[in-house]
Amino acid sequence: MLSNIHLRNLLDVDIHFSKGYYSTDNILVSKGDRVHTTLLSIVIFFGVVYTVISLIQQYHYQAFLSFSCGVFAFFSWLIHRRGYTLLSKLVNFTQLIAFIALMFYFPSSPYGEHINDSVLAFYVPVLIGTLIAFQGKQKVYGLVLAVIVIFVISFLILTDIHYPEHPVLQNYTGSNYDMLFNILGAAVATFAEVAYILALNDRLNSSLVKTNHELDNFIYIVSHDLRSPLLSTKGLIDLAKIKIDEREQVLKYLSLAGQSINNLDHIIHEILTYSRNARTELKEEEFELKDVVKEVFDGLRFSAGSGFSFLEEYSGETKIYADKNRLSTVLRNIISNSVKYKKKDIDNPFVLLRFENNNLHCSFSITDNGEGIPLESQHRVFEMFYRGTSSATGTGLGLYICKEMLDKMNAVFAISSKPGEGTTFNIQLNKTATSLAKEKKEPAFNTTKQSGSPTASVKLNEQLNSIQGFSSFNQAG
Repeated sequence: MLSNIHLRNLLDVDIHFSKGYYSTDNILVSKGDRVHTTLLSIVIFFGVVYTVISLIQQYHYQAFLSFSCGVFAFFSWLIHRRGYTLLSKLVNFTQLIAFIALMFYFPSSPYGEHINDSVLAFYVPVLIGTLIAFQGKQKVYGLVLAVIVIFVISFLILTDIHYPEHPVLQNYTGSNYDMLFNILGAAVATFAEVAYILALNDRLNSSLVKTNHELDNFIYIVSHDLRSPLLSTKGLIDLAKIKIDEREQVLKYLSLAGQSINNLDHIIHEILTYSRNARTELKEEEFELKDVVKEVFDGLRFSAGSGFSFLEEYSGETKIYADKNRLSTVLRNIISNSVKYKKKDIDNPFVLLRFENNNLHCSFSITDNGEGIPLESQHRVFEMFYRGTSSATGTGLGLYICKEMLDKMNAVFAISSKPGEGTTFNIQLNKTATSLAKEKKEPAFNTTKQSGSPTASVKLNEQLNSIQGFSSFNQAG
């Protein structure tokens, strides 16, 4: 357990942003939940550390109480894992308040009953924790526990009650190591809480800046990309009214109006896709990857034309456990770009999807021999509404949606491109304990499928070797 407690994990403030909560209460509760998991890690860590320290000092009661505190914290963590987050918080903070009071009451020292009074310093991080872990509608629980903490501190200090386990052998002289350990431990715990809150606040500010930027871009697309098809459709309908007696002209105008409406529908569909990704949680399931790839390829064959080749290569088990809808959308957007930006002056345009499944992750590599992306645009292709080339006709949302979905799936992704030669998109999905348990263990096998131009396979390696350069786009968290 201790080996998993790292500063990187304690300050990982991005995880709760993937849940898609938008109301104020849900955002605050989600933030409090994330803080609580950090506090559980701290409590378990200190429970183990102070058990060892107390055993070395031969403070029997403190060793037992510290160990019990760590056990109850671990029990709270298990409750949290089962989804009962509020109950987990209540169990954890209640046991902390009780065990710190018991450590004060049982000094367990032959050097006097006041030797362990500094244990009350741990009520400081507990008090802070109750105020930051309970947020939104749960805030009342935090306030009640904070009042209890203050009452218990006041009661223990004023009554100064202790259970003398040992007769006092001598007054303690020199450095009070108990005070040193307790104050240092309380300071470290408080620092960890404050550091996490500052990191969380910084992440919230960054998210707010990003949201404002996207809102500005959205206003632009509403005023331009959404309004233009509407104005175009209105103008074409007006022309059709004027030419009402000329059947061919009317049909031509109505056909053009239909195209404008289709463009408008495509834009709205992409906006809705982005919105659904932000608002919905991951839905992981087991599925056959080949079926998803076939569906994507079949949906693009008509627009690609007969000379375009769709190629597949698989290594390892192709039945995987992931978010099927999001992965399908990502593959469709990337492969559709390969079709959309194919080179017109070559005989063998293609897109190749390579898949590799091993014990740790699933890797995708999508390569084409199309127009490529200009060097100055490669670091911006994942921005909202950005169009990388002058020939781009889309909304600039496709790769942005891919980035957001891959972020949601905690995937690592990168793009490399050479103008005039092609583009490669790499994706790595790391397996979780759940996915490892769900996937069936079957013998690995390799297959390659090809359709379209027969010359594609002959020149494939030459085309792939010509694509160089690597620009990473790794998500936060």
